[in-house]
Amino acid sequence: MITIIKYTFKEMLKKRAFLLVSLLSLLYLSIYAFGLSKIFERPNDSIYDIIFQSQILSAGLFFANFIVAFLVVLTSVNAISGEIESGTIYAVLSKPIKRYELVLGKFIGLGTMIVIYSSIMFLSVVGLNIFMGAKITFEASNILRGLFFFDLGPIVFLALIIASSSIFSTVNTGIIAIMAYGIALVGGVLEQIGTAMQQSQVGTFGLKSGESLINAGIITSLILPTDVIYRKMTAELLTQSSGISFMTQGLFGGMSQPSIYMFIYIFFYVVFLLYYGAKRFSQRDL
Repeated sequence: MITIIKYTFKEMLKKRAFLLVSLLSLLYLSIYAFGLSKIFERPNDSIYDIIFQSQILSAGLFFANFIVAFLVVLTSVNAISGEIESGTIYAVLSKPIKRYELVLGKFIGLGTMIVIYSSIMFLSVVGLNIFMGAKITFEASNILRGLFFFDLGPIVFLALIIASSSIFSTVNTGIIAIMAYGIALVGGVLEQIGTAMQQSQVGTFGLKSGESLINAGIITSLILPTDVIYRKMTAELLTQSSGISFMTQGLFGGMSQPSIYMFIYIFFYVVFLLYYGAKRFSQRDL
């Protein structure tokens, strides 16, 4: 399995898709830094300015997270199915390597690179805000917890893609990945809107509609829980040790937070996908 991990890691670095996303990331960070420089030109000492800065930070992390998800799709959608279609899988499996080791090796190799890349994006966005003069106080524990959840989302997404690539063709895996991510994204927005409607107390109809939207968001998070992980990340990053949170409102906010049961579900979600993908791949005719 160690051989597969090393091979996958090196192979990812050589892919044009990795270079493309790296250039896209540099462009994004440059534009984001330029925007921050203009935003922080004026005095920003009031509480409203700090809340606005938290929105800007969260928006930066939201799109950085989207870029990382884009990298996950481009580099892993053909992780196993691509080798089957090209015929290189026969050379790999001719060695004393079991099929489940190939699946796990691909997951660990790609996951390691994605965690490194994701961490760089997270620290770059947070670092730019600090460098430009953001008045938000970041404690080391906030940054570490935020980094953990920022990296967790792409890993969960990767587990879904690896499992799909073990069962379906590259095209079908790509469709599944894009549709699942889109559904999770829309469901997360609906859940935030539903929570806002309930908190605003807009009448019986509004409360019922808000509850329906929240339920829709919960269902979509069971399909792919990437959005709830992102909401948890913003809460951990922007909640001070005193309990004061600067991240409760807006499209990129976290008005509703996942419970501990959701993260237990996420753990078994990843384990099940890898187990099922490895099992189906072991039974697949090549």
